[in-house]
Amino acid sequence: MGRGMGSACPFGFLLSRESSTAEGLNRFGHPMKPPIIDLEAWSPSLNDWKLKRDSFREGLRNRLGHLPMLPREIHATCQREEAHGVGVAEKIVIDNGREMGIPAWFITPRNEEHPGPAVLWLHWHGGEYGVGKQEVFEDLHTPSSPAQTFLQMGWSILCMDAFGFGERNGRDPESGGDFDQEGEHTLAKHFLWQGSSLFGQMLWEDRLALRYLKQRPEVRGQPIFVAGVSMGATRSQWLLALEDVLAGAVSLACAVRYRDLLAKQGLHRHGMYFYVPGMMEYCDLELILALGAPRPHLLINGASDPLSPRAGIDRAVGLARTVYALHGKEENLKSQLFDKVGHQVQEDMWNEMKRWCVSVQRPHLQPDGL
Repeated sequence: MGRGMGSACPFGFLLSRESSTAEGLNRFGHPMKPPIIDLEAWSPSLNDWKLKRDSFREGLRNRLGHLPMLPREIHATCQREEAHGVGVAEKIVIDNGREMGIPAWFITPRNEEHPGPAVLWLHWHGGEYGVGKQEVFEDLHTPSSPAQTFLQMGWSILCMDAFGFGERNGRDPESGGDFDQEGEHTLAKHFLWQGSSLFGQMLWEDRLALRYLKQRPEVRGQPIFVAGVSMGATRSQWLLALEDVLAGAVSLACAVRYRDLLAKQGLHRHGMYFYVPGMMEYCDLELILALGAPRPHLLINGASDPLSPRAGIDRAVGLARTVYALHGKEENLKSQLFDKVGHQVQEDMWNEMKRWCVSVQRPHLQPDGL
């Protein structure tokens, strides 16, 4: 991790250096400058890390743009309730202070007298703008539906429509009535003009949903995890980086180190939501992963996924593990790459997630030692 920059120089990460490797060239052949927060050039002690962690988080939040304050109490309206497998599904609308609200599903295997673990499931993109939260009931891209999988483990699950997806496709006022990809682009342009970002707005609502989930009597006082596939994985990584209340995360089929994606000329592979102004200038994936330390985080990816270059995953995880190691919890950041697998979730990958969830749901793994 350190390149002649020991912990005696706690601000060494601010020094600039230029990459001269082919991997560090952008598509025009020019060297890519290192980020402001450069974990490749900084070998912190645990005390160094703790002193800077909050400022690193603030830097991430600043890149997301102007966002409203999160309310202390989150309100939601239940539209209907129905039986679902071994549990109960509530169709709700979470109040986000906007005209439409956030349509969501909350599914639980228990009543409020017996609270248990929960997962905030963040849906994928995949160009499937009409799906959104309904992903929680589907098995089109996962071997079994998230709802069925987590209910069978005794977990509650919350899944909501992100901006531009599901019931919100073309209906959020900020989309200007545009649907699908045009709607996503209009949303991104609207928020950029307002000094914000589409990803920032999505993540703000994810944080709102997390607070709502924490309030639920079926969950209160129990560990809450975040998980998702593809776009949901990216949101999960960020949410773990920003929210101490989370007990851990599962990221499936997406772990993008920006410099490696750029070197592979892969910018076209991700939707407009993905691009946050100033992110490559500020940091890369390794910092986002490191900010989740020491909590458990499982990353599962296909080794041949063009959306997440393998070299970038290995590098980011390796650098982030050095921060986990400072806490004595290096094993808590686990990355599994499946050979000859692309941008998908196969049964063995899904089973690995289930095994991991069972292993980390013990109460003593609730967030601490941050």
